[in-house]
Order: sequence, then C-alpha cells, then structure tokens
Amino acid sequence: MSATAGRAARGEDEVVKKMAALLKSGATMLEQTCPACNVPLFRLKTGEIVCPSCGQRFVIVSSDEEELEVRGNLTLQELERVAIEKLARVAAELRAARDYSEVSEALEVALNLLRVVEYARRIRKGA
Repeated sequence: MSATAGRAARGEDEVVKKMAALLKSGATMLEQTCPACNVPLFRLKTGEIVCPSCGQRFVIVSSDEEELEVRGNLTLQELERVAIEKLARVAAELRAARDYSEVSEALEVALNLLRVVEYARRIRKGA
C-alpha cells in the first residue's frame, strides 16, 4: 500500500469513527450528502445539520422561498456580526480620541452601527 493510500484509509477510518460517535450521541444520518466531500450529513439533537468529514454546517430547504428566507437571515446575521466588530473598533477610537471633533465623529459612526444592529435584529425577529 502506498503512503498516499495509507493516509486516505486513515482519513476514511477517522470519518467512520466520527459518524459512529454522532450516531451514538443521538444524531440522525440523513439521505443528503455533503456537496464538498460527498459524505452523509447528520442532524444533531439540536437540529443543526453537519458533515462529519469536513465539519461544515448546513441548512436544508425544501423550496426556493424557504431558501430565500434562510439566505436573508444568514445575511442579516453576518451584517449584525460585522457591525458589532466595527463597533468595538469605534469604541477603541473613542477611548483614544483627544478632542471634541474626534469624539463627535466616533459617536456618529457608533450610532449608525447601532442602528444597523437594531434593524437587523428587528427584521430577523419579524417585528
């Protein structure tokens, strides 16, 4: 057996072990497979869907409308996450500000970022 074949066999053994561990923990093997590595996907007790081989998480949708809703929510979550990261940077700038104009500018940016976070959360909650 070549070194490459040996590594591949060890990799397959690891995937099989992960799949067995998922089944033992109460996860359900699904009929869908991972588009990246073609390994069966598993639904965890939490409802999350994961690939035991590459670790990616998935959302399975049954219609174009449902896909659009999921994509929208994921985009809003990403927008919220980025805005919060930027808020942390603005807070550091605010802390370091030396004059009123720097404080005023940082506060204006912070308020706009807070609006983005608030709107994203409201939209995702359907309010």
